[in-house]
Amino acid sequence: MRLANVAITGAALLTLCGSAHAQEKVAPLKFPFSDPSRPGVLHVGLVRGSIIVRGGNTKEVIVVARGRAEERNPESRAGGLRQLAQQPALDVTEENNRMEIGSPNWGGGRAADLEIEVPAHTDLKLSTVNEGDVEVDGVEGELEIGNVNGSITLTRVKGSVVAHTVNGAVHATILQVTAQQPMAFTSLNGTVEVSLPSTIKTNLKLRSDNGNVYTDFDLQMLPETSAPVVEESRRPGGRYQVKVNKVIHGAVNGGGPEIEVRTFNGDVYVRNLK
Repeated sequence: MRLANVAITGAALLTLCGSAHAQEKVAPLKFPFSDPSRPGVLHVGLVRGSIIVRGGNTKEVIVVARGRAEERNPESRAGGLRQLAQQPALDVTEENNRMEIGSPNWGGGRAADLEIEVPAHTDLKLSTVNEGDVEVDGVEGELEIGNVNGSITLTRVKGSVVAHTVNGAVHATILQVTAQQPMAFTSLNGTVEVSLPSTIKTNLKLRSDNGNVYTDFDLQMLPETSAPVVEESRRPGGRYQVKVNKVIHGAVNGGGPEIEVRTFNGDVYVRNLK
């Protein structure tokens, strides 16, 4: 089945709600994949807002979209009337088991908050830029998660993960990893905390430029990190610059695909799910 450029407007959502308190009780919208017998791919991209995705016993993608009332001083403009949050417009397309969800009309306006339930086996590509966090719980698949000004939280996930945020923390609990698949968890400004299965076979690549690195895994340090790595670059006029590589590179349970856990400003924690 194909949903071609389906636009769900705010007015349509309000009609579905059938309630004077539509901003609080939003009717869920359901969208099927073309072939429910195999895992689908869900791509969600927002400019402003949050994304929460949960894996469940469903064959459809179930979406609840909420807007925010963001007027700082609403009474000054409306004579004491209370501002109501309007529902965001959604653009939903699906083809060949790949579904894309966005809120195209709200990029320069109010933030949209999406709560989504997906089949437990679903590949995810999620991103937001401002005024929102990204959360994923109980999903198995290939997960590509991005944020700019907000955190990323992954709970009870399985598969492979690439998660990056600029200004925010990354917290991830990985119950099972895809064999021979590298992963990365990174932030520029924020703590990065990752919990991994005790039986995992991996090479950990850990770094914090302005923080500390902690783990309770037994690491077998790899040769390139047994001594500081010095990078020297000479410049015209005889000047030169020396940089010391601060990466900690160690094997867990004999080693395997690389997992990078890195931040610039913050601490790094890699925990053993014993």
